[in-house]
Amino acid sequence: MTLSTAGPLLWAVLAGWLLAGQADLSGFIPSPAQIPGWSGKGESQRFSGDDLYIYIDGGAEIFNEYGFRRVLAQDFEHKDGRGVTLEIYEMTDPVAAFGIYSFQASGKGRPAGLGTDGEIEEYYLRFWKGPYLVAVTGYDSSGQARENLLEGVLAVARAADARMKQAAPRPAFCRDLPADWTGPGFKYLRGVLGLNNLYPFFPRDVFNFREAAAVPVEGGWLFVFGYGDQAEARLRLDEVGKAMTEIETYKGVQTHPDGRLEASDSKGNQLVARIIGNKIGLVISSRAAEIAGNLLARIQ
Repeated sequence: MTLSTAGPLLWAVLAGWLLAGQADLSGFIPSPAQIPGWSGKGESQRFSGDDLYIYIDGGAEIFNEYGFRRVLAQDFEHKDGRGVTLEIYEMTDPVAAFGIYSFQASGKGRPAGLGTDGEIEEYYLRFWKGPYLVAVTGYDSSGQARENLLEGVLAVARAADARMKQAAPRPAFCRDLPADWTGPGFKYLRGVLGLNNLYPFFPRDVFNFREAAAVPVEGGWLFVFGYGDQAEARLRLDEVGKAMTEIETYKGVQTHPDGRLEASDSKGNQLVARIIGNKIGLVISSRAAEIAGNLLARIQ
């Protein structure tokens, strides 16, 4: 389908995202009426483009890999000494917002019940909705009101969520995977920085994937790498096998007649990979030889 043949619904969605990109992020800051007892502290901070390095020096690269536009940060204070910081990151699209959310989420928190997905850990809450990643952090300068700190975090997060009217589903690549794979700990990847944070396969980008998913499995990870077609996936897996023979990290590299690639790494992990349509499925784990067959058979 081309844009010239797109239906009214698609045009409406596209127009909505364009308007969202022009919106002032301050429109998402809760009003005093939404958060009784709390008030804004100082002016909001705003950073866009490369200025993100000023705000989160050392952590901006991964935001840019997913697709970053701008961020707004606003502090709130309560008379009893509690404080809350609200951060709203506008990403290039909902796919980027979900990606950075999944990358940051530990999978160890409890569901926040906000946005499309959300997680609470102690006094920290994050969720994503539309093209936005929202992070709310609580702190107690007095040391006397810590038991009520989460109350303030939730109040600010709920108010911000209520002001965000546009939502979107997870990327289609993720929705095509088995539902039980996409729970806590699941990661959606858009580049080599995210991949190397989970497992540093190579010092350079050999997989060169378009998008990928990482699923925690016993003793390691299941990776699903997406490509334009099967031929591209085949080419990349061949390059992966070749690159493994060129560095000391991997031993026993074998490509079987059915196209399956097997190896082991210097830490004793086993690696099993094969092509499934336009995807590469790869399991790296201390038990990969036992579990890879059943896992890879579930990829469509």
